[in-house]
Amino acid sequence: MSTTKPAPLKPVSLTELFATDMPKRGQLLSPWLREQESCLVWAAAGVGKTMYTLSLALAIAGGGSLMGWTSPRPRRVLLIDGEMPLDDLQERLRMLAGTIEGIDLGAAGTNLTVLARHGQSPDAIFPDFGKEEEQDANLALVRSYNPDVVILDNLSTLATVANENDTAEVQKVVKFLARLKQARIGCIVVHHANKGGQQFRGNTMLATTFEVIIGLKRDKSGDVLDTSGTTRFHLEWTKFRGRRDASVGDRAVHLADREGRLAWVSERPEDEVLEALASLIRTSRYQTQAEVGQALPSHLWPNENPPSAGWISKQFKRLKARPDIIRSGEITAHFEAAGEEPQDDEL
Repeated sequence: MSTTKPAPLKPVSLTELFATDMPKRGQLLSPWLREQESCLVWAAAGVGKTMYTLSLALAIAGGGSLMGWTSPRPRRVLLIDGEMPLDDLQERLRMLAGTIEGIDLGAAGTNLTVLARHGQSPDAIFPDFGKEEEQDANLALVRSYNPDVVILDNLSTLATVANENDTAEVQKVVKFLARLKQARIGCIVVHHANKGGQQFRGNTMLATTFEVIIGLKRDKSGDVLDTSGTTRFHLEWTKFRGRRDASVGDRAVHLADREGRLAWVSERPEDEVLEALASLIRTSRYQTQAEVGQALPSHLWPNENPPSAGWISKQFKRLKARPDIIRSGEITAHFEAAGEEPQDDEL
């Protein structure tokens, strides 16, 4: 139980509310995470939730860009990790720093603070965010680092919850997350998927406090085609309270080796790309595959500016195999009329 004397409540009238000049909350990661907001990232074990979350931490701390999302300026990030050894965290952060476009590594080095359970003495008392009697101390601990956002990775190792399906038990965690909002601290919580891998584990009460919920689902077809073991998943927005733009959409994501340098590559759902290609062909404005591919809206590009000839060719091969979207004869007729005669292996 809390021993702190509670602060008095501060009700306001409608007149006072309308007359108050509210400070505009800045973006932690534009366009989907603002100051004081919280996000839940969930996935099954081994899918890549920690790799993804560490990349978010680097982008926010270093004022960089990731998958079309941008941190307008470097922010203070507190990463609380409950299960990874420090050397693994070191290796992953070093590896992922190069995947963040425009990152200020100096700022990231100053702004990102890591509090890892396995970096402590076995006699140290590590925070438990599931114990109601420790919430005052836990909030004081977080506030002592003065973060703009705190990342909890992951809920199972950082919060003792007797029964994740029990509303009252989960409510203890929800109350603490609400107090972080009151303290104007953003939060990203990492959690496990349920047995089916289609939803986060435990009681749905957990979802109430989050503005954003992102699910990372295993990309089984991608794993079959690529046996390298690289991180890959389908990213799905299962909850989003803000105003969406083109960068807030489901996508297939993987870590690719680009000439010895890792890079996050994200592609929108195939049908969305193919439908757009078919629409562009039917405008009769473009004479070559390259022109059609480069005319795609940039949010459909696979993290390439402009999209490569190889990627465009791959999309046309897929499109030719989809008569439900456009007949292959229509594609051939268009390019023949335009003076280009693509070979079958190019389509």
